Amino acid sequence: MKYFIDTEFIDQPYTLDMISIGLVAEDGREYYAESNEVDWSRASQWTLTHVKPQLDGVGMEREKIGYAIRRFCEHDPHPEFWGYFPAHDWVVFCWLFGGMGELPFQFPQHCLDLRQWAQSLGDPELPHQAGARHHALADAWWTREVWAFLAGLDPKTAAALAPPKP
Repeated sequence: MKYFIDTEFIDQPYTLDMISIGLVAEDGREYYAESNEVDWSRASQWTLTHVKPQLDGVGMEREKIGYAIRRFCEHDPHPEFWGYFPAHDWVVFCWLFGGMGELPFQFPQHCLDLRQWAQSLGDPELPHQAGARHHALADAWWTREVWAFLAGLDPKTAAALAPPKP
């Protein structure tokens, strides 16, 4: 099953501080969590203006978020993760489990990149995101929409990237 991922984070040299994470499963299930371990003193004015006001303020420890994501994906023997420019998102995601080497055994050690797929198709204009932006769950839903759009343009690649059948 495909899982569409987005995170919000504070980036500083040599560190990423996760604020929130959103996952939307291909079947429509969703998971959203906010960290209660954020060092807001390191946040840029942009993050304080555009991200922080959208948070619900109910945070939890990152370790507990990692366990919740395990439960969210636990019945999937071949999860496939997709993001839009997901390099930082994937690092933040892996750190929820202790690092890439600590990912649950069925998780791949990579996240597929919709931006790269779009570029390979000549940079088509992507669907515009309606509603909230820079909110991890809203952005994960938009990422799912972008995957469907690109799959419609390029069904052969979409089929080739399908996870193995159990």
